[in-house]
Amino acid sequence: MFNIFKAFADPIAEVAKEWIDTDKETAEAKSIFVKTLDPNGKMRRDLSRFASLAYGFYLLCTTILIFMVAFKIGDPIGAKEASEMMTELFLPITGSWATIVGASFGVNGVNSFKGRP
Repeated sequence: MFNIFKAFADPIAEVAKEWIDTDKETAEAKSIFVKTLDPNGKMRRDLSRFASLAYGFYLLCTTILIFMVAFKIGDPIGAKEASEMMTELFLPITGSWATIVGASFGVNGVNSFKGRP
């Protein structure tokens, strides 16, 4: 039974080795390049900070539009149309924000776990 499995697995492994080109020096060079771009994580923190501020601005504008529609302040028809447009953007904007901030927290967690500053 094992020989049958090995007979099928060996050719597949050879094909995989040809297709997967993992040059260790290239991978190390890329990691050094990334570390050079953002040595202490400042760029990552700045990006997370900006994403959080932009998301907060989006939520504030959406809340104002909701109150304008609810209490018929200003142009209720225009506010209603704008609030519908803002509502359609909720999932893409929230997903983008969560991805950016989640990745930043993930990197911070891994660095803390490994004892890196």
